[in-house]
Amino acid sequence: MENREVMAAVPVILDTDIGPDCDDAGALAVLLTLAGKGEADILGVMHCTSSPWGSGCISAIHTYYGRPDIPIGTLQEEHFLDEEMYQRYNRPIAENYPHAYRQGGAAEDAIVLYRKLLAASDDESVVIIGIGPLVNLYRLLSSAPDELHPLDGIALVRQKVKTLVVMGGAYPSGKEWNFEMHPAAAKYVVEQWPSPIIFSGYEAGVDIQTGSRLFRDTAADHPVRKAYELFLDGRQTRSSWDLITVLIGVRGLCGLCEAEQNGWVEVSATGENRWIEGRVPGKTHSYIKMKAAKAEIEAILDELICTKN
Repeated sequence: MENREVMAAVPVILDTDIGPDCDDAGALAVLLTLAGKGEADILGVMHCTSSPWGSGCISAIHTYYGRPDIPIGTLQEEHFLDEEMYQRYNRPIAENYPHAYRQGGAAEDAIVLYRKLLAASDDESVVIIGIGPLVNLYRLLSSAPDELHPLDGIALVRQKVKTLVVMGGAYPSGKEWNFEMHPAAAKYVVEQWPSPIIFSGYEAGVDIQTGSRLFRDTAADHPVRKAYELFLDGRQTRSSWDLITVLIGVRGLCGLCEAEQNGWVEVSATGENRWIEGRVPGKTHSYIKMKAAKAEIEAILDELICTKN
């Protein structure tokens, strides 16, 4: 059996669209718990929409978990997924919980922070976990050399990133929200990303229902419980797309899933994706298939959501 206590913490950057769905808040809770267990080293968390409340919501959750100093970057682009319907919980949390931006100021430009964090990291060490549209990663790949690092974005990623783990697409083919919201970014990242990509598709998490323990086992003011409460509006659970993606980003397949590796992902101009059989030079793609019992996966994730180290 794997002994995680003696393994080095995985250096992680999380990229999230926190707000449109509560599973992003649950995924952040999972990551913070894994960090508390010594399994993850959270280098930074990026917000990938134009909502003015996303970085505050992230910071509020960090603060509640006793980790207020985790760097946060945010998308510097106007009018991307900033509609009111996508602020059902991130705005109330940002407005009502302590966080780094309550007294003014703003999160750093996500691309500047990405380049700063990668420049300071060991080669081929960082796991980036993307659980929203891939616009920040598109902009990172498109970034030019600067005072932070002499390499352009693609070369910097090639040098510093071990793996990209993406919640996006449906496998072996289909259409999913994260790719659909910014298809140009999804297509570019999938085609140009120079390190291995593991895809966690819609089908992997849709039937894994978690969150009910938040309402039984955490305090009423827990911000992740509040996120689920505001989003679910009376329901008790939500699909676990982002939570699974974070878990495998840190722990790997960990006996819960297996990987289809003999092929590569193609994304169309409108965001549809398909898995094409056969190896292609320069593309190291795989997608996960769940193999453990649904109840076992749900129990692991619910425990991680509710544990506050």
